[in-house]
Amino acid sequence: MYNEKVKHQFMKEQMEATPWKMNLCELIFNSTQEYEEEWDADLCTKSAEELQPMLSQITGFRARSKWSRLIILKDYVKWCIEMGVDGACPGMLEVQTVGLDKVKQQTVANPKHLQGYLDAICEPADKKATDNIYRCYYWLAYAGMAEEDILNVKCSDVDFAKLRVNYESRYTVVPIYPESLDAFHNCAELNQFLFVHPNYSKEIWKARAEGDTLIRGIKSVPTLKALRVELSRRSKQNSDKTPLKLSYFRVWISGVFYRMYEQEIIGVPPDFNAIAYQQMEGKTYKLDSGRNTMEAKRRQLVRDYEEDYERWKLAWFL
Repeated sequence: MYNEKVKHQFMKEQMEATPWKMNLCELIFNSTQEYEEEWDADLCTKSAEELQPMLSQITGFRARSKWSRLIILKDYVKWCIEMGVDGACPGMLEVQTVGLDKVKQQTVANPKHLQGYLDAICEPADKKATDNIYRCYYWLAYAGMAEEDILNVKCSDVDFAKLRVNYESRYTVVPIYPESLDAFHNCAELNQFLFVHPNYSKEIWKARAEGDTLIRGIKSVPTLKALRVELSRRSKQNSDKTPLKLSYFRVWISGVFYRMYEQEIIGVPPDFNAIAYQQMEGKTYKLDSGRNTMEAKRRQLVRDYEEDYERWKLAWFL
């Protein structure tokens, strides 16, 4: 943490009564440290123009995450000015919008964009290698399926005639996009996958794990944790091929926004109420007898999605 004494004094005076804010402050100030060290100056002394690149990187993708961080940083700079910290100026207070760089790094614009990302981190689909399971995992996420349901999809659930997955769940339609057809055909129809190994000069085919689920590899059916770890590793390993840093949620929300945009351009107003209900289903919330009700939670969730959607459109020039 850069200029630790000043920042700890701010945290003590302004955040001591709220432990979660103390933890968030610690996280934020640790993330600004590398920029402050490069400047050899506290962030409170920098202009809005100088702060913009840093803020684009350290603020989260979601709107609420972004504003919680901005609010604390603005409060810190206000405090520094009031306390007469040497060089403190209102640069942070003049910052208006940030985060589009983060949106472009953590979402995709359309199915072709997702396919390009998968091509960068996976073996080609037509090679019929194990990588097809990673492709289908992300395509099912993009189609709107809950992560916990993905590993339960059976090969027989894939309907190529109607281009959808007939999985018994709360979803009405889980679409199959044309870009994903090769991966779905491979995972639904192959009994063997090509085993790719850098030390093997000839093709080695290995039988897939026993069962009838779509997402199963050679040795076993992967766990969600194993899928997440492997996809994260591949993203880092292929950072020279793609700037994107995706995860299940980021792919899922990209698909939600893309389908919402498809409806909007034919005149259907965006409506995130169904998505909000879906996200709240089965969750327990701490409520009180005042304004903090389930309905208030739902409305806030809808507003968050609406703001995130507008930023997604802005980021991809839609």
